[in-house]
Amino acid sequence: MNSEINFNAILMHLSNYAGAKYTRPDKTTDEMKPEILARKKSGGEAADELHKLALLFAETYQLVSSSKSKWLDGANTSVRHYLWSQLKDKKYTAYPSSISIFAEKINQQVQFCIAVELDQKNATVEDINRHHRLLDYRLTEDAHYSYKITTATNVDFINHNETVEEIKEKLRTKEYKKVQLVYILTLSDIEERQLSNDDILRELTISFQYLKDCYQYILQDIKPSDNDQNTTKKIGVLQPMHSKNTILYGPPGTGKTFHTILHAVSIIDGKPLSTLQNEPYENVLNRYNTLKRNNRIVFTTFHQSYGYEEFIEGIKPTLEDDQTQIEYQIQSGIFKEFCEIAQEVDIVSEHMHVKSSAQVWKVSLGGSGANAVKRDCFEHDRIRIGWDHFGEDYLDSPKEPEGNTQNILNDFYNEMKIGDLVFSLKDQKHIDAIGVIVGDPEWLDSEADYITDKKNNLVTHYKRSRKVEWIAKNINENIFELNKRKNLTLNTVYRLKRISLNDAQELLQKYLPQQAEPVSKNQEPYVFIIDEINRGNISKIFGELITLIEPSKRLGANEEMTVQLPYSKAEFGVPDNVYILGTMNTADRSIALMDTALRRRFQFIEMMPDAQVLSGAMVGSINIEKMLKVMNHRIEVLYDREHTLGHAYFIPLKNDPSLETLSKIFINAIIPLLQEYFYEDYSKIQMILGDNAKEDHLKFIQDFEISTQDIFKGTPEIDLPEKKYALQLSAFSNPESYREIYE
Repeated sequence: MNSEINFNAILMHLSNYAGAKYTRPDKTTDEMKPEILARKKSGGEAADELHKLALLFAETYQLVSSSKSKWLDGANTSVRHYLWSQLKDKKYTAYPSSISIFAEKINQQVQFCIAVELDQKNATVEDINRHHRLLDYRLTEDAHYSYKITTATNVDFINHNETVEEIKEKLRTKEYKKVQLVYILTLSDIEERQLSNDDILRELTISFQYLKDCYQYILQDIKPSDNDQNTTKKIGVLQPMHSKNTILYGPPGTGKTFHTILHAVSIIDGKPLSTLQNEPYENVLNRYNTLKRNNRIVFTTFHQSYGYEEFIEGIKPTLEDDQTQIEYQIQSGIFKEFCEIAQEVDIVSEHMHVKSSAQVWKVSLGGSGANAVKRDCFEHDRIRIGWDHFGEDYLDSPKEPEGNTQNILNDFYNEMKIGDLVFSLKDQKHIDAIGVIVGDPEWLDSEADYITDKKNNLVTHYKRSRKVEWIAKNINENIFELNKRKNLTLNTVYRLKRISLNDAQELLQKYLPQQAEPVSKNQEPYVFIIDEINRGNISKIFGELITLIEPSKRLGANEEMTVQLPYSKAEFGVPDNVYILGTMNTADRSIALMDTALRRRFQFIEMMPDAQVLSGAMVGSINIEKMLKVMNHRIEVLYDREHTLGHAYFIPLKNDPSLETLSKIFINAIIPLLQEYFYEDYSKIQMILGDNAKEDHLKFIQDFEISTQDIFKGTPEIDLPEKKYALQLSAFSNPESYREIYE
């Protein structure tokens, strides 16, 4: 996302002119004309900037945006107090719920407001009840979010005090008519926090994404509007519109990695996050692990040494099965390989099935060119190899096969799978048949299966066999370029590692029978998780792909884009069904160096400490929730909110609420973290822990006066500290030391 939107133009327009009188410049006095022209210019610019924001969100989340907001009232006699843009899901444009962006001046307060709102004039009772599902959506603790209430007497107010159950009861008794979920960012807050243009965009983006998910949550089970162009997909449970590129960011211990599991399963299974948060975590984790095993989710961690070669593709040493010397091959990195998996399709016909994860094998049927073994295989729909002297079970042979022979037999029996492709060797650059493995290995011991070469008066056996459905036989297909300019060898069986099923698609389509039906596109979502995304050198890792991950540049999008990769020279694009989910630690100093190109292309979801997670957690008389809240409030004052303590550090206390566990958490996690935050300024650490107001025996950090005369000879001519500090281990076993943090 870019930050070219001038938010200051919007805020200053409303601050200076909201409610001001307006007349056409040609109908006013010369004295007032400059002021009227200034109001006109200001209003036009503000409306343009808000419209840019609406279009940005519409493009990012595939929504429909309303036209540009007017800045004058209906009579064109005064400047409006608000600018407004409404956005809706393309499938539900006729439905009265929407997500809207406001820039407004209310009670002399200028603010941005994003709301999940309802047009009650056009709403049925069913629509209203469905809209109020938003009360079941988990409300974030951020004070910027709240409920806007419309009473039966059409009075609007922001409700900060009532619980969800109290609001529901007043809706039932008709005291309240409508509830909207809103996010409000005031000009005062922007000035107090010194938010930059980028900061405002980031905060509005985060809030819009959260409210957009809520908006779509209330739309589940609705049939798409009649004007929807894509009605082929039946809607049962809503599949939330997750951003293609998302980063979960926050201080250490706020559960970012934990929440990637929820987000990943939510994306793939199409369940709202709120639903997964209410399910037993073990169930969600089991589902996550299953998806990982099925290659629907991949997890990696960035670090300073991570590079393009590991992520996209690189040249790496390898030893082919038929060689004794090391060669250097172009190999796909973890992300490129994942994208290739996400694009894989099944090819099915009446008798065969090429699986989406198919490997491509080269087989030498009696050698190259035409021969008796190859003719037999083509005639009887099979492939055959020899080494009959080792017997049917070659592993029980008195003399087991060794070296390359052992590799060939292992590939034929164990690595080659039903559904894999086989190419039959013709010469170094050509193949003469393409087939699909459809049977397990067999041992042919019948005389009827003997192969007679009448020309050379030879009888050969080739008893090891597998059934094959031939797609094409007796062809002359050059695959030198497809095999990345590497010649084929006479080695009996080996995998063509340079050729994937996707690479072979065009070749297969050329020879597939008419009844075969390739699936045009894999629509299933795939999730690529990058932990500690800000710790990697983004330019070095992503290279030219930084543009390709944009939603509008994905394969299948309106502005689809591919690039030629530098090593393989292959065209590559990022599939539309790949979601990138990153985590970022705001306490990491490397965040300041984060690539701005990455910032623009990702949506950010803030993960702050949630002390309520620890509600009811007690270690004897120690209130863990209250203790964490107090420490974090002090950290915010002495440092900032990005360096607060995450609730996850204290989660073990819910299962083991012992003083011993609490002591270990403080000694092994909390104290080292505070030492890092405050660069071992122990006077501030004492203030966080309340040690500055405790009796000496209760202090976690004990301080001692320094007598320089007892340590140094003479009078040192440098500034020396007046105190030294040390951990007092006995305090960590004293419940009173913890209670006095917050009492």
